[in-house]
Amino acid sequence: MINWLKKHWEVISYLIFGVLTTLLNIVLYALFNRLFGYTAANSWGNVLDNILCILFAYATNRAFVFRSKTRGRAMAKEFGAFVTCRLGTMLLDTAIMLVLGNLLAAQGAALMDELMQGVLSVVAHWLGPDTAIQMAASYAGTPAGVTDGSAAIAIIGGADGPTAIFVTSRYNAQVLWGLAVKVFSNVLVIVLNYVFSKLIIFKKK
Repeated sequence: MINWLKKHWEVISYLIFGVLTTLLNIVLYALFNRLFGYTAANSWGNVLDNILCILFAYATNRAFVFRSKTRGRAMAKEFGAFVTCRLGTMLLDTAIMLVLGNLLAAQGAALMDELMQGVLSVVAHWLGPDTAIQMAASYAGTPAGVTDGSAAIAIIGGADGPTAIFVTSRYNAQVLWGLAVKVFSNVLVIVLNYVFSKLIIFKKK
Protein backbone atom coordinates (compact mmCIF):
# COMPACT_ATOMS: atom_id res chain seq x y z
CA MET A 1 0.00 0.00 0.00
CA ILE A 2 2.78 2.41 0.96
CA ASN A 3 4.70 1.58 -2.21
CA TRP A 4 1.55 2.17 -4.25
CA LEU A 5 1.02 5.55 -2.61
CA LYS A 6 4.63 6.53 -3.28
CA LYS A 7 4.37 5.43 -6.89
CA HIS A 8 1.19 7.40 -7.51
CA TRP A 9 1.78 10.25 -5.08
CA GLU A 10 2.07 12.87 -7.81
CA VAL A 11 -1.38 12.12 -9.22
CA ILE A 12 -2.95 11.65 -5.76
CA SER A 13 -1.50 14.88 -4.38
CA TYR A 14 -2.50 16.75 -7.54
CA LEU A 15 -6.07 15.54 -7.11
CA ILE A 16 -6.07 16.54 -3.44
CA PHE A 17 -4.85 20.07 -4.10
CA GLY A 18 -6.91 20.23 -7.28
CA VAL A 19 -10.01 19.55 -5.19
CA LEU A 20 -8.92 22.18 -2.65
CA THR A 21 -8.38 24.71 -5.44
CA THR A 22 -11.79 23.84 -6.88
CA LEU A 23 -13.44 24.29 -3.46
CA LEU A 24 -11.70 27.66 -3.09
CA ASN A 25 -12.90 28.59 -6.58
CA ILE A 26 -16.50 27.64 -5.79
CA VAL A 27 -16.49 29.34 -2.37
CA LEU A 28 -15.16 32.56 -3.90
CA TYR A 29 -17.72 32.29 -6.70
CA ALA A 30 -20.55 31.89 -4.18
CA LEU A 31 -19.17 34.80 -2.12
CA PHE A 32 -18.98 37.12 -5.15
CA ASN A 33 -22.45 35.96 -6.16
CA ARG A 34 -23.78 36.98 -2.75
CA LEU A 35 -21.88 40.29 -2.62
CA PHE A 36 -22.08 41.52 -6.21
CA GLY A 37 -24.83 39.53 -7.89
CA TYR A 38 -25.12 36.63 -10.31
CA THR A 39 -24.01 38.41 -13.50
CA ALA A 40 -20.95 40.01 -11.88
CA ALA A 41 -19.89 36.68 -10.34
CA ASN A 42 -19.91 35.12 -13.82
CA SER A 43 -17.90 37.96 -15.42
CA TRP A 44 -15.27 40.08 -13.63
CA GLY A 45 -15.83 38.22 -10.35
CA ASN A 46 -14.94 34.97 -12.09
CA VAL A 47 -11.69 36.53 -13.39
CA LEU A 48 -10.69 37.70 -9.89
CA ASP A 49 -11.70 34.31 -8.53
CA ASN A 50 -9.40 32.58 -11.02
CA ILE A 51 -6.44 34.88 -10.29
CA LEU A 52 -6.58 34.07 -6.57
CA CYS A 53 -6.89 30.36 -7.35
CA ILE A 54 -3.93 30.49 -9.77
CA LEU A 55 -1.68 31.85 -7.02
CA PHE A 56 -2.91 29.20 -4.58
CA ALA A 57 -2.47 26.44 -7.17
CA TYR A 58 1.09 27.49 -8.04
CA ALA A 59 2.19 27.51 -4.41
CA THR A 60 0.69 24.08 -3.67
CA ASN A 61 1.73 22.47 -6.97
CA ARG A 62 5.30 23.69 -6.62
CA ALA A 63 5.71 22.67 -2.98
CA PHE A 64 3.65 19.49 -2.59
CA VAL A 65 2.83 17.96 -5.99
CA PHE A 66 5.80 18.36 -8.33
CA ARG A 67 8.25 19.39 -5.57
CA SER A 68 10.07 21.85 -7.74
CA LYS A 69 13.43 23.11 -6.44
CA THR A 70 14.06 25.84 -9.00
CA ARG A 71 15.40 29.21 -7.87
CA GLY A 72 16.10 32.59 -9.42
CA ARG A 73 15.52 32.90 -13.16
CA ALA A 74 14.50 29.27 -13.46
CA MET A 75 11.78 29.80 -10.88
CA ALA A 76 10.63 33.00 -12.61
CA LYS A 77 10.44 31.11 -15.92
CA GLU A 78 8.53 28.31 -14.22
CA PHE A 79 6.07 30.77 -12.67
CA GLY A 80 5.65 32.54 -16.01
CA ALA A 81 4.88 29.25 -17.77
CA PHE A 82 2.44 28.29 -15.00
CA VAL A 83 0.59 31.61 -15.19
CA THR A 84 0.52 31.52 -19.00
CA CYS A 85 -1.04 28.04 -19.06
CA ARG A 86 -3.48 28.91 -16.27
CA LEU A 87 -4.49 32.08 -18.09
CA GLY A 88 -5.36 29.88 -21.04
CA THR A 89 -7.60 27.65 -18.94
CA MET A 90 -8.96 30.76 -17.18
CA LEU A 91 -10.11 32.08 -20.56
CA LEU A 92 -11.81 28.74 -21.17
CA ASP A 93 -13.48 28.92 -17.75
CA THR A 94 -14.53 32.53 -18.36
CA ALA A 95 -16.03 31.64 -21.74
CA ILE A 96 -17.96 28.74 -20.22
CA MET A 97 -19.30 30.91 -17.38
CA LEU A 98 -20.28 33.76 -19.72
CA VAL A 99 -22.00 31.52 -22.26
CA LEU A 100 -23.55 28.84 -20.04
CA GLY A 101 -23.77 30.86 -16.84
CA ASN A 102 -24.98 34.22 -18.17
CA LEU A 103 -26.28 33.92 -21.73
CA LEU A 104 -28.07 30.64 -21.05
CA ALA A 105 -29.06 31.47 -17.46
CA ALA A 106 -32.81 31.39 -18.18
CA GLN A 107 -32.63 28.04 -19.95
CA GLY A 108 -30.38 26.66 -17.22
CA ALA A 109 -32.72 27.83 -14.46
CA ALA A 110 -35.64 26.19 -16.27
CA LEU A 111 -33.62 22.98 -16.57
CA MET A 112 -32.83 23.02 -12.83
CA ASP A 113 -36.52 23.59 -12.05
CA GLU A 114 -37.46 20.60 -14.22
CA LEU A 115 -34.79 18.50 -12.52
CA MET A 116 -36.04 19.48 -9.06
CA GLN A 117 -39.63 18.76 -10.05
CA GLY A 118 -38.56 15.30 -11.24
CA VAL A 119 -36.69 14.62 -7.99
CA LEU A 120 -39.67 15.70 -5.88
CA SER A 121 -42.05 13.61 -7.99
CA VAL A 122 -39.89 10.54 -7.33
CA VAL A 123 -39.78 11.40 -3.62
CA ALA A 124 -43.58 11.80 -3.60
CA HIS A 125 -43.94 8.39 -5.19
CA TRP A 126 -41.54 6.53 -2.89
CA LEU A 127 -41.63 8.44 0.41
CA GLY A 128 -45.08 9.99 0.39
CA PRO A 129 -46.48 13.45 -0.33
CA ASP A 130 -45.75 14.89 3.12
CA THR A 131 -42.00 14.35 2.72
CA ALA A 132 -42.13 15.75 -0.81
CA ILE A 133 -43.98 18.86 0.34
CA GLN A 134 -41.40 19.45 3.07
CA MET A 135 -38.58 19.15 0.52
CA ALA A 136 -40.43 21.45 -1.89
CA ALA A 137 -40.95 24.05 0.81
CA SER A 138 -37.29 23.87 1.74
CA TYR A 139 -36.22 24.27 -1.90
CA ALA A 140 -38.60 27.14 -2.61
CA GLY A 141 -37.25 29.22 0.24
CA THR A 142 -38.78 31.24 3.03
CA PRO A 143 -42.49 32.02 3.23
CA ALA A 144 -41.67 35.60 2.22
CA GLY A 145 -40.30 34.26 -1.04
CA VAL A 146 -43.53 32.45 -1.68
CA THR A 147 -45.82 35.41 -0.98
CA ASP A 148 -43.97 37.75 -3.33
CA GLY A 149 -44.50 35.39 -6.23
CA SER A 150 -40.86 34.44 -6.74
CA ALA A 151 -41.44 30.94 -5.47
CA ALA A 152 -44.46 28.68 -5.48
CA ILE A 153 -45.45 25.08 -4.83
CA ALA A 154 -48.28 23.32 -6.63
CA ILE A 155 -49.39 19.71 -6.28
CA ILE A 156 -51.53 17.90 -8.81
CA GLY A 157 -52.93 14.63 -7.55
CA GLY A 158 -55.71 12.08 -7.67
CA ALA A 159 -57.03 9.14 -5.76
CA ASP A 160 -53.63 7.46 -5.81
CA GLY A 161 -51.81 10.50 -4.46
CA PRO A 162 -49.84 13.32 -6.07
CA THR A 163 -48.79 12.79 -9.66
CA ALA A 164 -46.65 15.93 -9.98
CA ILE A 165 -45.07 18.50 -7.73
CA PHE A 166 -44.03 21.78 -9.27
CA VAL A 167 -41.52 24.04 -7.58
CA THR A 168 -40.60 27.34 -9.18
CA SER A 169 -37.96 29.54 -7.65
CA ARG A 170 -36.13 31.57 -10.31
CA TYR A 171 -33.42 32.84 -7.98
CA ASN A 172 -32.62 29.49 -6.40
CA ALA A 173 -32.75 27.67 -9.71
CA GLN A 174 -30.41 30.21 -11.28
CA VAL A 175 -27.92 29.91 -8.43
CA LEU A 176 -28.00 26.11 -8.68
CA TRP A 177 -27.42 26.33 -12.42
CA GLY A 178 -24.49 28.71 -11.94
CA LEU A 179 -22.88 26.37 -9.40
CA ALA A 180 -23.44 23.37 -11.70
CA VAL A 181 -21.74 25.20 -14.57
CA LYS A 182 -18.89 26.24 -12.26
CA VAL A 183 -18.29 22.66 -11.14
CA PHE A 184 -18.37 21.39 -14.75
CA SER A 185 -15.90 24.08 -15.81
CA ASN A 186 -13.57 23.30 -12.90
CA VAL A 187 -13.46 19.59 -13.69
CA LEU A 188 -12.44 20.37 -17.27
CA VAL A 189 -9.87 22.92 -16.11
CA ILE A 190 -8.32 20.51 -13.57
CA VAL A 191 -7.67 17.90 -16.27
CA LEU A 192 -6.13 20.42 -18.67
CA ASN A 193 -4.01 22.01 -15.94
CA TYR A 194 -2.54 18.66 -14.95
CA VAL A 195 -1.53 17.98 -18.56
CA PHE A 196 0.10 21.43 -18.82
CA SER A 197 1.84 21.08 -15.45
CA LYS A 198 3.15 17.59 -16.21
CA LEU A 199 4.30 18.18 -19.79
CA ILE A 200 5.32 21.85 -19.81
CA ILE A 201 5.74 23.58 -16.45
CA PHE A 202 7.20 21.10 -13.95
CA LYS A 203 8.58 18.56 -16.41
CA LYS A 204 11.65 16.70 -15.28
CA LYS A 205 14.86 17.78 -16.95
